[in-house]
Amino acid sequence: MRVPEFKRDFKDYLKFDIGAMGEFDVAVLVEQYAGKELSKRLYPEWRGGYYYAARPKADATAPLALMYVSRWSSAEKAAEFAGIYARSLQKRYKKAEEIKEPSSGETAEDGSERKVELLLGRHSWKTEDGMVIIEEKGDTVLVSESLDAATTQTLEKEVFGAK
Repeated sequence: MRVPEFKRDFKDYLKFDIGAMGEFDVAVLVEQYAGKELSKRLYPEWRGGYYYAARPKADATAPLALMYVSRWSSAEKAAEFAGIYARSLQKRYKKAEEIKEPSSGETAEDGSERKVELLLGRHSWKTEDGMVIIEEKGDTVLVSESLDAATTQTLEKEVFGAK
């Protein structure tokens, strides 16, 4: 799993917290937004993750910005988690409007009886706290919340490799 150069990439931000997301954290997150049964099925497929939370140096009152990266046992499990995370935005924000981009990925229904929406590729939402980007590529998911576009692009290149 690639790890960004935090000091360089977040030079315009004041670090709030940095750490690892563990299997328990993932289980709680999935259970909160998708239910206990799905959580029990999905969290064992998690293979690692980390986050970085910060505020812009220029505005101490700005919403907390977040970068979260997680790796999964397969591309399908990554897309399943990305779909659950995307669904959580409607509960976490007063307004989360998806921005349809010509090059964005797609969503697909899982063929199982659980009917989990898979989120494939890159998707963006506009919220009251700024942009949210969820990108699934292979077995990895990158989430960017309230980060500026340039920082998000840099993180995408570092996490997924040069585009």
